[in-house]
Amino acid sequence: MIGIDIISVQKIKNKTEDFLMRVFSQKELTYAFKKDNPYQTLAGIYALKEAAIKAYNLNLSYIKNCRVEVDHKENRPYVLIDKKICMSEVSISHDGEIAIAICVSKESSTLKIDKQMKNILPPRKKVSHKGDYGKVAILGGSSGMAGSCYLSSSAALRVGAGLVYLLVPSSISEILQIKSTEQIINIIDSYNLKYNNLILNQILVYLSDKDVLGIGPGMGEDPSLNELIGKIIESYEGKIIIDADGLNAIAKDKSVLKKENIILTPHLKEFSRLTGLSINEINADRVGIAKDFASRYKVVLVLKSENTLVTDGESLYINQIGNPGMATAGSGDVLTGIIAGLLPLMSEFDAAKLGVYLHSLAGDLVKEDLCEESLIASDIIDYLPKAIRLLR
Repeated sequence: MIGIDIISVQKIKNKTEDFLMRVFSQKELTYAFKKDNPYQTLAGIYALKEAAIKAYNLNLSYIKNCRVEVDHKENRPYVLIDKKICMSEVSISHDGEIAIAICVSKESSTLKIDKQMKNILPPRKKVSHKGDYGKVAILGGSSGMAGSCYLSSSAALRVGAGLVYLLVPSSISEILQIKSTEQIINIIDSYNLKYNNLILNQILVYLSDKDVLGIGPGMGEDPSLNELIGKIIESYEGKIIIDADGLNAIAKDKSVLKKENIILTPHLKEFSRLTGLSINEINADRVGIAKDFASRYKVVLVLKSENTLVTDGESLYINQIGNPGMATAGSGDVLTGIIAGLLPLMSEFDAAKLGVYLHSLAGDLVKEDLCEESLIASDIIDYLPKAIRLLR
């Protein structure tokens, strides 16, 4: 967004000392009064403050409380908001008794990027094609629950997956064919997902050339799903992430986890079902219990909460960003898709922790532009490009 402001130097000259002390920081006043025409300098600084609050959609209290500050490096101005440097392009000009300033906000004014995360996401090669970025399949959906797998597949595309396939039952295939533009729809000949040899073989044929499989979003609660997931795990050679209804299915018999490095993404209630422990017991030693579970079943565990944990039993990542607005329907489906979309290019642990970070970063960007109360899951997908650009 662009902010611009113009002000007369005389207007600043006419202000009381008390006003100047309230709207200018000591550093700004010191800088200005070293100049031959301090009031002209102060007018330029004030104009840039006004331009900045327009560019970042703030209110005038940011000026009155000195929360917007203009500093200089080698006589070139830059803007700080709440003491954090803004990613913006700025300029101040004077013409006699007039000062004018412009501020172009390039990204979020307050978010700080984790430097470790910058090195995880590999650059895309100049000479490449869609197959180089992976074929991702999402197995899920049921009557009335088409949105879950659609959100996951859309998120996978937004983080760069080359091809994304939706493996869905016939009850929702028509809805998804109408709704989907970039996704490829593979129809399973069943009203809802369940286990039998016909359905299993159909799924395995679809998966024969896929790099990643996400299982669970909107999958339903058929009692045979534990067996279906177990058979898929036995036969499928690609990377696997399991979420939502898929987690509830494997909780009935965790012996189906016969493959190493499967990613599981439970929230606390789902993890309670997986462990047989109460939520209070889990919270009493969240890190220890998470690491023990991941080590015992040889999985990468993403334990979703206000500070999401990612562990493979040894390494541990604790997410420090995100906001309460992300506690909304479909947010977990989006995270599943993000991780699935990253998996073709990196290890399970790296994909899980980067996926959690990007998911939260996009959510925080939504919060800045909208608000926590209005945040919905599809907003997180819409802001993934901005999050990835910040990471780059």
